Amino acid sequence: MEVVILVNFIIFALIGSIVVFNGLDLKKWSSWLLGVYGFFSGFLGGFLRSDVEKLMCIKLGALFAFSVMFGGGITHWHKQRLKK
Repeated sequence: MEVVILVNFIIFALIGSIVVFNGLDLKKWSSWLLGVYGFFSGFLGGFLRSDVEKLMCIKLGALFAFSVMFGGGITHWHKQRLKK
């Protein structure tokens, strides 16, 4: 189980970094789907340690989702401003 969660975390880190670099249009549903994927990746990442409470898993998932959505949205916004 730990290997699956670790592989999922690595895949999320790769996808998340590419999305933040390219930008993320928050008007599209696929962008929000990536935010949900980030939440579940962070939530599952909290299960790697057995002494972590469930609330910390939710906080970690929210942090992952927020970081990808915020970073991708800001990058998209800057690219739109540069085009004008």
